[in-house]
Amino acid sequence: MRAPPRRRRARRRHGDRPGADDRADHAGVCAGRPRRGPSRPRRSRGGLARPRARRLRRTRRRDAPRAAARVSSFNVGDYEREAERLLDPGAFGYFAGGAGDERTLSDNVEAFSRWQLRPRVLVDVSEVRTETTVLGSRASMPLLVAPTAFQRLAHPDGELATARAAAAAGTVMCQSTLSSVTPGELAAAAPGARLWFQLYWSSDRGFTADLLARVVEAGFKAVVFTVDFPAAGRRERDLRAAFTLPDDLATPNISDSLQRQDFHAALGQIVDPTLTWRDLEWLRAHCPLPVLLKGILSADDALLATEH
Repeated sequence: MRAPPRRRRARRRHGDRPGADDRADHAGVCAGRPRRGPSRPRRSRGGLARPRARRLRRTRRRDAPRAAARVSSFNVGDYEREAERLLDPGAFGYFAGGAGDERTLSDNVEAFSRWQLRPRVLVDVSEVRTETTVLGSRASMPLLVAPTAFQRLAHPDGELATARAAAAAGTVMCQSTLSSVTPGELAAAAPGARLWFQLYWSSDRGFTADLLARVVEAGFKAVVFTVDFPAAGRRERDLRAAFTLPDDLATPNISDSLQRQDFHAALGQIVDPTLTWRDLEWLRAHCPLPVLLKGILSADDALLATEH
């Protein structure tokens, strides 16, 4: 006897439009959503049900963004873009901006990008160390955290969190004069941290001498004197954003009279425009710590620094 013909599934004739159920089912699959209603598993030749490959692929697509979201920043550029997304525009402009048309800022970034490493080959690198000694202190790497003002604009813990992170990384943090905590508060928040202090030399020498004494008492290892800031620059990003400091942001390392002034006016008065090389003698007399001069850009000034 001949076997009865196999029943075939009805096919849609050419030109038939799909129904609403078909469209919804197709849209659900394309969007990565499960089909509505139970799906029939495919059967292998042995008769055992095996899962659909489409379901496995759909799970992977769904989980991949979730895994990638755990770490979204992989380099300095990623962190800067994330900061721009999260911070107030005025605060981000203060951190990321420069003076004038920011030509020097862009030139610095471009110049740094031209530095390259030229590694030697066939050298035993099974044990590599980046540790070094900086001004008598051990550091895990020849990199330090540069002085950055008003860090509480970015996070409530501000400089305290940065100091703890630098201590955990085993490297140096340089605190800004325009930080939102005192040297003593910073040292207490990160015991064992390697701390330097960046100094803006005020025309009020009594206040500057007192500030240096507090730096020494807090256990800092060096003073970084900014010498390329005789006057405040014209920070156009700040002006366009009408940037001002929040009323609750403390600036304990500048005098009370400057704290009560407008931000831009105070910024221009935290330094003494009359300073010369001869004034370094006064600084050494009031600071027993090593002094680094920050902002020297010419060979002639570098030679003068060694003489003074």
